[in-house]
Amino acid sequence: MSIKPKSHLLVVTRTKDVTADHVLGRMAERNIPYLRLNSDSFGEAHITLRFPDVHESVISIDSARLAMSEIGGVWLRRIAKPKMSQIHDPEARTFAESELDFTLRWLIDLLGNYCPVLDGEVNVLEGRNKFDQLAIAEMFGFCIPETLVTNDPSAARDFVGRYKLVAIKSVAGYGQKADDGFYTVYTNIVTKDILDRFESIRMAPVCLQEYIDKAFELRITVVGRQMFGCRIDSQNTERTQTDWRRRDRATPYSVYNVDCKLGDQLNAIMEHYGVRFASFDLIVTPDGRIVFLEMNPATQFLWIEDLTGMPITDAIINELLVQYQR
Repeated sequence: MSIKPKSHLLVVTRTKDVTADHVLGRMAERNIPYLRLNSDSFGEAHITLRFPDVHESVISIDSARLAMSEIGGVWLRRIAKPKMSQIHDPEARTFAESELDFTLRWLIDLLGNYCPVLDGEVNVLEGRNKFDQLAIAEMFGFCIPETLVTNDPSAARDFVGRYKLVAIKSVAGYGQKADDGFYTVYTNIVTKDILDRFESIRMAPVCLQEYIDKAFELRITVVGRQMFGCRIDSQNTERTQTDWRRRDRATPYSVYNVDCKLGDQLNAIMEHYGVRFASFDLIVTPDGRIVFLEMNPATQFLWIEDLTGMPITDAIINELLVQYQR
């Protein structure tokens, strides 16, 4: 598949992004012209936007110069607020960073009128709403766990008392960078020690879910209409039984064939949110039921590609090209 000679793919990401590095390396191997725009250093770019002659607008980064008319597609990989640490006055720095942030986000929105964006920021933000996902998933025929989101200790204790086991997780999937990598809050089973500390949830709500017995788990990455199913035998290793993100090298990962019914359900959810690239976390129970947990728009995927060999990188590139050529 080739792209038209004067069309480039614009990749919006951050300065440190190994996934973007990998995908851009693959674009280079396929001789696909692209421009990388690091959102955190957007202040180093030169932007000239012209109205009403929008197609004459220009983006220049280092020695690369790209007219808007040459941009055939945008991969919105990651977006961060631009930093201008070279400005020492705090108020002036805040002002400059705010102006840059609005300019970048509005520029991407503007580009969406002229070329495909994988995926638009508004769609991604709406698609990340875990509450809405649970309601929508049930509408499209999925089983979902009984769930309570609350900052009421009494309601939380009552919910825990109804079930043999209850999982507790952060509402939004909290995580932060640390000196030795990345720290995240994993899903845990509610123990007596956790229950005794439930008064603390008055300060911040938690998500409680009926614990679902697992035969295995699925991480299905969807690009356009392509399904890349990964089976995770999380119950084979103690470390991953409650949360497979506590990855263990002994945990088996394998390619899983997504049948038409499941594929249609996943596509319906993506179409609802207007996204074309996302992953889904699902449980397969011992009796064969598929239970929906969550959808992750603009997802991480490179680790699955490394483990299974599935060509997700090429699928992302192809989706941009196909959408452009329509």
